[in-house]
Amino acid sequence: SSTYYDLLFKKSLKLNGKILNLPGKKIGDKGVKHLVSSSYLVGVEKIDLRYNEITVVGAKFLAVISPLFQLKSLILRHNILGDAGTMALARSSSFPSLEEMQLGWTETRDAGALAFGSSGGFKKLKKLDLRGNFISNKTKEELRKSLGHLKNLKLF
Repeated sequence: SSTYYDLLFKKSLKLNGKILNLPGKKIGDKGVKHLVSSSYLVGVEKIDLRYNEITVVGAKFLAVISPLFQLKSLILRHNILGDAGTMALARSSSFPSLEEMQLGWTETRDAGALAFGSSGGFKKLKKLDLRGNFISNKTKEELRKSLGHLKNLKLF
């Protein structure tokens, strides 16, 4: 229920609301839907949503949220986003200040990974983690070229 999510989100806000720390809380797509329609993300600089059973549905909710200008780090590893979820995030204009995106172990394949290579929406991105996904060597080479400007690109 929404009361459950409200209590959980309030409890999970750290550092005066700058960090939303929700690893392993299994909020799923329903929780993400509640989160994006709430005010908890205002001013948040880091969101940790790893191990939350989020699918493409939740990824799409995040992808269309009003721009989070403060957000620097988005951790989504160990969720089942698949290519469609990763592509939705890659095409999103909701994270203009993002410096770090963690999408390891998200069932992403070549199409999803390549969407980040061609995405112009992440001008400030420095770190991209795509480890533990099903990405071909050819795609890894392409990403090393197209994302060569990143300080840290993790593909293995």
